Amino acid sequence: MMKNFLVAAAVILTLCCVGTDANATQLGDILKKKGVITEDYFPEVKLRGRFHMDAGWHNEDVTEFGDGFNNRRTRIGVQGKLTPTWSFIIEYDFAENSTSANDVMMSAKIGDGSLKFGQFKVPMGLNELTSSNSMTFIERASNSNVIADSRRMGIGYDYHINQFGFQSMVYGRDIGGKEDGDMPMGVAGRIYANPIYNSDMMIHVGGSLAYENRRDYDTLRFRDRPEARADSDIRLIDTGSIIDVDDTLKAGLELAFLYGPFSVEAEYLTVDLNRNAGREPRFNGYHIQASYVLTGESRGYRNGVFRGVTPENHPWGAFEAAARWSSIDLTDSGFEGGKQENITLGLNYYVSSHIRFMANYIMVDVTDRNPAAIPGGEDSPKIFIVRAQFNF
Repeated sequence: MMKNFLVAAAVILTLCCVGTDANATQLGDILKKKGVITEDYFPEVKLRGRFHMDAGWHNEDVTEFGDGFNNRRTRIGVQGKLTPTWSFIIEYDFAENSTSANDVMMSAKIGDGSLKFGQFKVPMGLNELTSSNSMTFIERASNSNVIADSRRMGIGYDYHINQFGFQSMVYGRDIGGKEDGDMPMGVAGRIYANPIYNSDMMIHVGGSLAYENRRDYDTLRFRDRPEARADSDIRLIDTGSIIDVDDTLKAGLELAFLYGPFSVEAEYLTVDLNRNAGREPRFNGYHIQASYVLTGESRGYRNGVFRGVTPENHPWGAFEAAARWSSIDLTDSGFEGGKQENITLGLNYYVSSHIRFMANYIMVDVTDRNPAAIPGGEDSPKIFIVRAQFNF
């Protein structure tokens, strides 16, 4: 792991050195010789990163949890422009002494749209596509964690104009997820519209579909933690391995409302499994959340995705109160993964748009779980978790 970290750090530092005039000139000459650019243009490169540190305490019911700290995210990377049209991002996560790729991509601006190559998020779900720097709660809702795909390698095209937009992608596996045989191939699309979008009010309506042929990667598993990762090893809902999966079809519906400091978000997601043999389950879930910025600011919103809160009214920052109800059902067709319903209360303090402190109190209720996994098939712990984070 240390070797991977040192190699990645060396690459990032090297790229950052492009910021000097001499190195930029040399790189520009190389790119012109290779035919990447046809005119003098010094690539723009800047460092990016984020750090999220959690601490949690548990009021246990059946399952034993471990209280303590968790280094949730430690990401470092670079982003920039190679030409006035072409840009790139390379970012890796080193949380808890592991190494994983996040956005590793290049994109070209084409009118009001952009063409993307590399690894980036599959376009599904408002909650999933909202950055971890900006989401209202410490963790995403379980329906998003379980059903929506995260980052995959592929080719995508996004288009945003006025009060309408769509995103599309053809994708395979993720970086680091290689198995034997032919990788899965999927296609996904998301569309959204803003019937009302002005300085006072915003309404968001959206939907998404994703079809994936699993090919030789025909084993899937659906599971999630109780929307907290202070003890990241514990998952209260889990289908176990589902073999012989031929393909999956996922669908999602989104609705959001923003009025000054008040916002509401609701989302429904479902997945159907088509198997070569055996029962074919359908799993689904939803969440509804609301937040109010006590100091009067509004959540940001752009191109079909929520942004964070930027303190503007007080020099000491901004406060936000929030509540969420989430539900995910992984029990169907003989699979007893369990049903998890959570109520989460949250309080956020924004020192600036780049520094935030968060606190969540989560009331978990798990039912219909296989009794072999949880005695009695039910569990109702309560969790208090806090986070300190910054990004740049």
